[in-house]
Amino acid sequence: MRTPLACILLLAACGDNGKAAVDASVALDAAADSAVADAPLDAPDPRGPRTVSLTGPANSLFWDTAASTLYLTDTATHSIIKYTDANAVQNVGALITGTAMISYGDMIKQGGGTILVTNFGFATEGNIYSLTMAGVAGSFTGLDVTRRRIGLSKDTNGLIYDGYFTGGGGQPQVGGVALVTLAQGVATETEIAGTTQGLKKVVGIVATPTAVFVSDQTQKKIFKIAIPGNAFSEVTTTALPEVDLLAMLPNGDLLTGGGTTVRRITQAGVVSDVFTGFEQVHGLAYDPTLKRLFIMDHSITVGVSDKLHIRPLDN
Repeated sequence: MRTPLACILLLAACGDNGKAAVDASVALDAAADSAVADAPLDAPDPRGPRTVSLTGPANSLFWDTAASTLYLTDTATHSIIKYTDANAVQNVGALITGTAMISYGDMIKQGGGTILVTNFGFATEGNIYSLTMAGVAGSFTGLDVTRRRIGLSKDTNGLIYDGYFTGGGGQPQVGGVALVTLAQGVATETEIAGTTQGLKKVVGIVATPTAVFVSDQTQKKIFKIAIPGNAFSEVTTTALPEVDLLAMLPNGDLLTGGGTTVRRITQAGVVSDVFTGFEQVHGLAYDPTLKRLFIMDHSITVGVSDKLHIRPLDN
């Protein structure tokens, strides 16, 4: 018996250019329509190449290595779902209901299983939402709601960082990166880089115990903030063609998109193309176990759906 995969819901986030998040149901392309539990011997390799067609624009996603699970959000239903190779798509739970100003960004997962997700907010409802494994949804108080939050990352020591910016739409952009502390439903941001360093539209962020890396979509550069001390430096000394959300490979190389190409950037600033031929690359997530990359490809053509591509990629 051949069991088709269920439809997946995927995230759309990021940007102040009118591209609000509109998550939508997706279906596997015929070439990638494979059985899960009782696959035929010729079933597609889960490492890819595989493609998932989307019915709406998509952006960020989060790979949980310990659980071998891809987490996604659905803005239309204000919920979080998960995808695994073994069980296809399962619902995790509903986030708090909101208004049209909700547009989900990056996600992280806490040790107890609680998922945190940023809300872009369009300068009126910027926040961080939460969802426990028991299905209890919430939001944090204490945050400046005018900050447009997209990036969210946690290092292996459990420290949380977010990226944000204000302005846009003809107003000057001012970006920042902050250490986030959470206590009893209250979130506090302590800025570690911002106006002094000249950040503008901060989009992607990856945190490690020794450095936080951020992408600035306006300047088209990737920056490094050393931990501790917060010394600020450029990883890419010249502008890239595009930058967007960030992912990190196990060897420390960074990945970013923004245009037709997924690019790899070493921490010494050496840039190389990894995959190309997309319309507009947004979110990236790496599975170090199967050594595969998840690529969110946004369609810039009216009537053509977005796609999630899965590609094998050795470290």
